[in-house]
Amino acid sequence: MIVDVLIVSSIYDFSTDLVVQELENRGVKYFRLNKEDFTTYRSTIDIENRLLEVTVNGQSYKITSATKSIYYRQPIFLRNTPSNSLTIDEQLSRSQWMAFLRSLVIFEKAAWMNRPEATYLAETKAYQLVVAKEIGFKIPVTLIGNDADKFQQFKRQIIVKSLDTILLRESNDCLFTYSTLKETSELNDQNVFSAPLTVQEYVAEKTDIRVTVIGDKLLSVIITSEGSGIDEDWRTVERDLVEYTEIELPKDIQNHCFELLRRLGLNFGAIDLLLSNGEFSFVEINPTGEWGWLVNSERRFDVDIASWLVAGE
Repeated sequence: MIVDVLIVSSIYDFSTDLVVQELENRGVKYFRLNKEDFTTYRSTIDIENRLLEVTVNGQSYKITSATKSIYYRQPIFLRNTPSNSLTIDEQLSRSQWMAFLRSLVIFEKAAWMNRPEATYLAETKAYQLVVAKEIGFKIPVTLIGNDADKFQQFKRQIIVKSLDTILLRESNDCLFTYSTLKETSELNDQNVFSAPLTVQEYVAEKTDIRVTVIGDKLLSVIITSEGSGIDEDWRTVERDLVEYTEIELPKDIQNHCFELLRRLGLNFGAIDLLLSNGEFSFVEINPTGEWGWLVNSERRFDVDIASWLVAGE
């Protein structure tokens, strides 16, 4: 079967599940390439004919120059660090499958959400902040590094974040880090020297806004608890206490969001903004950001993404 839509994902990706369900409802010819199942597939890239053929359970799926679109949800193959050391064979397998995924860039005629090289660059927090500022976004004062003395220049409270998403495994536990509100005095050489941090000025009396951009569509949701902004990382608040309310962003902020995606070469982006004292500040953009938690009967991001993929825009 020649595939119209290729999805590169994970078996644990709920957002992908929603898109797949919508594609199936429409009778779209698709194939979902899950990173956990690579060794159960028999896959071949034919360079001369620009063909990827994957055989699974006796069924052959072909990605060709006629394939309309590729939904690239899992660009970082090695992010989930295992609790036990990998064997030599496991390390070799992972590195080569990662290179195999990068090879999919040969399908240049397909519409990508998003191309691997654009995703890798856009995930670099320093770069996205610089581009956002050039476009016209206000950004928090930011320092990145492991020199505690440099961080002492912040006179107020600070937000401490990792440079990259941290998802670690310890035994059967999965460990994730959030943005943390700190006093500058809490950072010293002993607790920051081992790895670089992102340290930003704390924006007081802020309200978080999530902006989801899918092609030429933009939807903004303000995030509150009991009608008020959340001081720290809103993801640490009990889910039942968090409210998501759609808002209309000012036109210039909407234009900044679209321009940011254009500059970064993205067709999808989950943008985090802060609203404080009537001013909007850019926090970050995630080119593979989660959106399933926002879906309801009115916010059908799964339908929007499926429509984009089917159109191959």
